[in-house]
Amino acid sequence: MSPPFDLHLADDCNRSLSVESAASHIGVSTATIRNWVKAGHLTAVTNRPLLFKEEEVLRLKGALNSGEVARLRARANKSTSSATFIPTEYADNPSVVEIVNSIATTFHREKLEIRASLFLVSLRVLELCGEVTRVQSPDIFDLKSFHLWKRQSMKDEIYDWHATLTIADQLNAKYYYLYYSLNRLTRGDVIGLIYQALKREGDKSTKGSYYTPSKVVTDSLSYQRRVASSFLDPCCGTGQYLVIAANVLQLPLQNIYGFDNDELAARIARINLLLAFPSANYRPNVDCVNSITELATGGLLCSTNHFVGRVDFVATNPPWGVYKNRQLPACLTNGIRSNEAFSLFLAKSIKLLKDGGALSFILPESILNIRVHADIRELILKQTRILRISKLGRQFSGVFTPVIRLDLLKGVPPKGSLVTIEENGSSHEVDQERFSTNRHYAFHVNITETEDQVLRKIHAVDCITLKGNAEWALGVVTGNNKEFVRARPEGQMEAVYKGSDIVKYGLRTPNSYLLFTPEKFQQTAKVELYRAPEKLIYKFISKSLVFAYDDQQRLTLNSANILIPRLRGISIKVTLAFLNSNVFQYLFSNKFSTHKVLRGDLETLPFPRLTFDICDEIEKLVNQIIDGQMRERELNRIIYATYGLTTKDISHIEQVLLK
Repeated sequence: MSPPFDLHLADDCNRSLSVESAASHIGVSTATIRNWVKAGHLTAVTNRPLLFKEEEVLRLKGALNSGEVARLRARANKSTSSATFIPTEYADNPSVVEIVNSIATTFHREKLEIRASLFLVSLRVLELCGEVTRVQSPDIFDLKSFHLWKRQSMKDEIYDWHATLTIADQLNAKYYYLYYSLNRLTRGDVIGLIYQALKREGDKSTKGSYYTPSKVVTDSLSYQRRVASSFLDPCCGTGQYLVIAANVLQLPLQNIYGFDNDELAARIARINLLLAFPSANYRPNVDCVNSITELATGGLLCSTNHFVGRVDFVATNPPWGVYKNRQLPACLTNGIRSNEAFSLFLAKSIKLLKDGGALSFILPESILNIRVHADIRELILKQTRILRISKLGRQFSGVFTPVIRLDLLKGVPPKGSLVTIEENGSSHEVDQERFSTNRHYAFHVNITETEDQVLRKIHAVDCITLKGNAEWALGVVTGNNKEFVRARPEGQMEAVYKGSDIVKYGLRTPNSYLLFTPEKFQQTAKVELYRAPEKLIYKFISKSLVFAYDDQQRLTLNSANILIPRLRGISIKVTLAFLNSNVFQYLFSNKFSTHKVLRGDLETLPFPRLTFDICDEIEKLVNQIIDGQMRERELNRIIYATYGLTTKDISHIEQVLLK
């Protein structure tokens, strides 16, 4: 049993858990923990090494146990899944589904090796599209039975790949069935699609790489509408970006470059590029290279240093998640401290671009405001002009995380540079300089010019915050609510309040009870915090701020957190009024826009310094509201005035809150 832990006083180091410890606490794999970090469900304290606040881990565990985020459980075993998948854009094509399922069935049934299987799939594709002719022979691995090659370059690729195969695989007659499972061609990257289908879902999840829909790729490459002299994809996979770039950008093959640390993917990409250029007869510029540690490193013997500052256009969908090699030297991180893979790829790509060169990346939406990504946001703001941020929603099969497309140009942005924010067919513009003034360089993309002016006015007042001026506590974590919590009181049990029991200023009639025995529970705060003469209780999982006043020493479960403010000159009830006010709700929805009410966010809210008379007037109104008299409108009117907000400002705030 874990000892009682002081959540509000212990510093971050003393309450940090490793990935392994967090996984053990919740009862999932370490891969699942990393996936939840990528999706924004769990926030890390540091990324090198990856550490979490115990408070945050226990909150997540409590939410899982209560069923509030049951969908995470459904995804928890993804890393051990052996299922194959077909991307959504192909799922309604019977021809593609039949081909992929036939090959995948043979592959799994016969327990075939993936390298040899993909070799034969590639060879079969080349035969079907007329790149080579095959005479009938029982030995499909015998390249002597293939003749009349259209191009020496394609023949060289196949012979080079063939040399890497084992004799044991070449003697396995079961591959014959796989070869003939592919009996016709279909549109798209059929070899890459089959590769994706044969890989374990867990492998893709661990590597943070998923199939990118072709429309997303085309849109990414089409937006720039500019003449590009060269194109590079630093994590090209099977070459989807490379092939589409050839068509969209009208580039010759020798000006297209791709790198990937997956040797099989690089081989397939070269074959796909040759198929896209039927008259080309030389090796495509695609190599098996780790772009983070091997591409343009500046090292004396690095053969790719010439790419630095020379590439015209870089575009890709990079891997997501913490980069596995945690000991990267500073010369390879380009200022990225988080060790996040997509940030490392972004920083390297910006380094490769020439001044004025363009970049287009598909990224998780969490890059916009999660604190851990502040380093890459700072680099973007200082070294590039952001052209557009397009919110694309969920795009990847089996991935819950919404994504964005980031389009930018390398170079110090001129003053007044506007960023186009696009979502659901509508768009608005934001001054890029505004992002530089935000906490942690957050990209608050949904804030319009009007909203920015109102926010600046609110923050311009002489204020005080809760940071260093409050005590915080997590509700009781029993470790097993079924064992300890009852729907009706038994014996000496007392009411315990959940997040759903909290309404503004008060608490609903309770429907949960427990016997308060801290030594039996998984986690509790100091008893005196629960039994404080006065405290505020607030919903943790919520889209809005909902705070209640408690002077009866009530208990809470971990979906209901505790705040005891110590703001000089501002009483607890006046603090309550501001936390429930329209102004603070407006700040919360605009700046944080999360489903969690986090301590770090609450600590940034600006409480204006007030006169005694205003405090007294606000407290009287709060007492009336607690007693059941509806006076919130009058209370909000006074709070608006403390920030000097005009009638126009107030109308704007209230219209936003009505949406």
